[in-house]
Amino acid sequence: MSQRYYEDIPVGEVLDLGTYTADRTELLRFAERYDPQPIHADPDVAAETMYGGIIASGWHTAGSCMRLLVDGFLAETATLGSFGLEELRWKTPVYPGDTIRAEARILEKTESTSRGDRGYITTEVEATNGADEEVIYWRATNIFLTRPTDTSR
Repeated sequence: MSQRYYEDIPVGEVLDLGTYTADRTELLRFAERYDPQPIHADPDVAAETMYGGIIASGWHTAGSCMRLLVDGFLAETATLGSFGLEELRWKTPVYPGDTIRAEARILEKTESTSRGDRGYITTEVEATNGADEEVIYWRATNIFLTRPTDTSR
């Protein structure tokens, strides 16, 4: 597939980003290193909480969905990065063994007024579990290069 530029990405496009399955060992390793709250890192303590066992750190869920976004969309585009998240929500816990499906929607596009070689695309990413419950949602604006013009003529 050829690289997609700002002009090639239509508002309203919906991208199926695929799935990942939350692996218990991976969840625990991530939590021990980056988010050692007992609900993520201590199965015995987590079993006594309202969750009934360990749940994924929201940051693990975000990182896993970011990987799906890169593999399913951004890797084939002329993206220059993002300004950051405008909104981030963790709605439903992710448990070991849950299979998470993610999709992205192109919400709006804005051409840069100061730099002619780029435009801005607002995207939302939503992921759901096997029960079709939303587990994570974010909205962000990414920077994309416009298609290069041939100036050799």
